[in-house]
Amino acid sequence: MGIDGIGGGGLPPGGVGGPGGPKGPKGPGGKEFEVDGPAASSKVGSTQASEALGRLEAGEISLDQYLDTRVEEAVSHLEGKLPADQLDFVRQSLRQELETDPVLVELVRRATGVAPGSAG
Repeated sequence: MGIDGIGGGGLPPGGVGGPGGPKGPKGPGGKEFEVDGPAASSKVGSTQASEALGRLEAGEISLDQYLDTRVEEAVSHLEGKLPADQLDFVRQSLRQELETDPVLVELVRRATGVAPGSAG
């Protein structure tokens, strides 16, 4: 008998939810577990991001406008929850990080083909 599926035993072929495997978690009332809240709306955010990226690639908006759009999407859930001055601080901080943090600069470069600060 193995530990954590090492050396035999463990999950049957197919894993959780696969053929022959155990079913996924159930929520209240035996229904399949579903996520509500920000994670559930991630498809909407990714659609907006794709639209903004498409507009950038088509030359309809600049890289700065694209980044501003992404920052607005990132803080939209905070509107009405934070005072205006704090929300502005968060926006400015995020925008600055997108231009200076090496990891974020690389992510922006990969997504857009242009690094922040290198485009005019």
